[in-house]
Amino acid sequence: MSRISTVNPFNLGWLSCVLEPNEIDYVWERVKEKENSTDTWKHKLAGNISTSKQLEDPDDWFYKNVLLKCCCAYNDLYENMGEDVPLSKQNLPYYMREWWVNYQYQHEFNPLHDHTGVYSFVIWLKIPTEFDEQNKGNLSNTNLKSAFQFTYTDILGKIRPYTYYLNKSFEGNMLFFPSKLNHQVYPFYNCDESRISISGNILAKV
Repeated sequence: MSRISTVNPFNLGWLSCVLEPNEIDYVWERVKEKENSTDTWKHKLAGNISTSKQLEDPDDWFYKNVLLKCCCAYNDLYENMGEDVPLSKQNLPYYMREWWVNYQYQHEFNPLHDHTGVYSFVIWLKIPTEFDEQNKGNLSNTNLKSAFQFTYTDILGKIRPYTYYLNKSFEGNMLFFPSKLNHQVYPFYNCDESRISISGNILAKV
């Protein structure tokens, strides 16, 4: 045997982004606008979350200044996911159809699910727990309390997880991913504060 080399077939991934302070401030402003609103987004969620409210994006500021850059970066690094949209016209402009804030309390969770659209994202604004503390003395063989997890299949069809072990250092971070990528949010315990996160969907204009 003269040489061994590896072959790594192309696969899709996702983007991990750290938001700038002014971008985080903008998101917090949109959340505070809805603090006293009685409207709810709970009926649109896959899981058990106490409070969820739809947000506004005046003049598409967040889309134009943050999300559009992510769309372009994803297209350059991987591929244009909009090419798979079954429409007669390709290269259609994207838009953020909806985004919402989730207030997750202890014992609550979002089971394995995907989203509607071409791209989706999640932002963590407030994480009141530390993963290591949550899983200290865990009797389970799988330490996943308070975690966020993507699930995908490899080239053999085996289900693979990619886990984010959430703690306060993730505040202000955003994950940007294809909408059909399955993901789930595990519950946390022994904490009366809420975990505040943002989610949203980007679609192609018809």
